[in-house]
Amino acid sequence: MSQAANVRSLESLKEFRSALIKFIDEAKRAISTADSEVSHTQVWLQSTQPTHWIQAERRSNELLAQAKSELFRATISQPDNPRGPTDQIRLVKRRQAEIKDAHDKLLLTKRWSRKMERETNEYRGAITPLLSALEGSLNKAVFIIDKSIQSLESYLATSVKSSEQEISDSTNAPSIARGGDAVQEQQKDEHADGSSTTDKNN
Repeated sequence: MSQAANVRSLESLKEFRSALIKFIDEAKRAISTADSEVSHTQVWLQSTQPTHWIQAERRSNELLAQAKSELFRATISQPDNPRGPTDQIRLVKRRQAEIKDAHDKLLLTKRWSRKMERETNEYRGAITPLLSALEGSLNKAVFIIDKSIQSLESYLATSVKSSEQEISDSTNAPSIARGGDAVQEQQKDEHADGSSTTDKNN
């Protein structure tokens, strides 16, 4: 014997479907944004910053060479100066400090680049199951919910038609009964008339 489906709230199922679709869309956009940020950071650490510090170190070396030339000329031109070419000496030391700073920053950038590479690999490994679920099982879940909603709507439409048919049948039944009663009444009247005619003939 068939049983009726226990459909409590079709609207709740539709709301859950909408919420699931929204979650999938927002999660995909969040992952895309994160991937973009990770890629930009990798490019910055692996290319932009190393190039910057390499150029800074090269420029500082050129400036150091100029500062040394100025120091040499100052030393030659002022051999009897007891203070010496102090300004030129300070400039040479500053250029040397700039070279060291640029070199240290380059090494630090390379170290952070390697660390970023390891962290990125761990991130992509951790995010892959979620991305696979968003592209696979969750999309499949939306499809299954869609089919369920369609089936339930068809079921409910059929149930409404059946209920309307039952109401229609129950409405017509008394009319048929009354029609039967009318026929019986007519037969009784005809019988009564026949009896009266017989009595008169006697």
